[in-house]
Amino acid sequence: MQLVDQSGCIIKTHDVMEYLHQLVLAEPAITAVVTEVTLDPQLWGTSGLHFSGRLIDSGAAVLLKLNVPSDQLWWTRRLAQEYPALIPCVYAAGERVGGQPLGWVLAERVRNGLHPGWDGREFDLLLEAGVKFQVVARKLADSAQAAGVLNELRVTDLAEGLERGIRQAAPGPAERVLQRLVEQWAWVKDTCETEICHGDLHMANALCRDDPPDGEALLIDYHPMRMPWACEAAKPEILNADPQRKGCRGLVARQAALRTRYGLSAPAGADLERLQAIVLGWWAIQMWGYIGTSPDPDWRARNIWHAENEGYIAAAAAA
Repeated sequence: MQLVDQSGCIIKTHDVMEYLHQLVLAEPAITAVVTEVTLDPQLWGTSGLHFSGRLIDSGAAVLLKLNVPSDQLWWTRRLAQEYPALIPCVYAAGERVGGQPLGWVLAERVRNGLHPGWDGREFDLLLEAGVKFQVVARKLADSAQAAGVLNELRVTDLAEGLERGIRQAAPGPAERVLQRLVEQWAWVKDTCETEICHGDLHMANALCRDDPPDGEALLIDYHPMRMPWACEAAKPEILNADPQRKGCRGLVARQAALRTRYGLSAPAGADLERLQAIVLGWWAIQMWGYIGTSPDPDWRARNIWHAENEGYIAAAAAA
């Protein structure tokens, strides 16, 4: 039976999910820790398959994720051992289940995600968690490199993302941004320190045990990547910018302020403004390439998505 597709995502037919459920129920490394394991497919996290359960010792709710990539599994284990405050509690993890090469993580079930009802505080939580990850990742860099679990954003990768967005008819002067890519990339690399970043920082990849203003964000689904740190904050701004939403703008500048507070480097003044304009334009085009003209209407109206991206792209072309 084929379990994953060409993209590495679990094929979520009834037969495949039931087969994997039986493998989980027969896996001693899992059943020694958790009981009442039931299928619990999530709207997010399309590459993996999720199960709910309860710890045998305490009855606490847990979430089991199956098909965890090798890089994420390595980082999860190291963070759980050395920097556990950054992620949900991890109770067990493994590379295989029932003989199948499917990584898995059994972790604390955290019900609170970051959402718009927190008057912009959600962005503060997300950005601070991202900067903390950068601080921690510096200490794990050598071992991660040796383990082969560290990617790097290259200008050729960025060019491919921009080209994809242009093919999807990204609004505004997207072609002008692509034409200036090599020039602007060189300037960004000179101006903005390269860090090991979360790699996929956005609202669906952070959780919180408490309602703001209390608590801290806990990071999930990381794919650590070396890149100019400002690129990290660009993605959540592009995905959430809306005239009606509090706190959704200026995330690169706010991340710069956080980095300064943590003793990390960050440009200021005109350099920071230009840096923010460039990376937001890059991510506007890239996300357009993935999402296209019509985001989920429950998330953002189509006309707002179009207008916001057009504005970001125009600013990057002129920066």
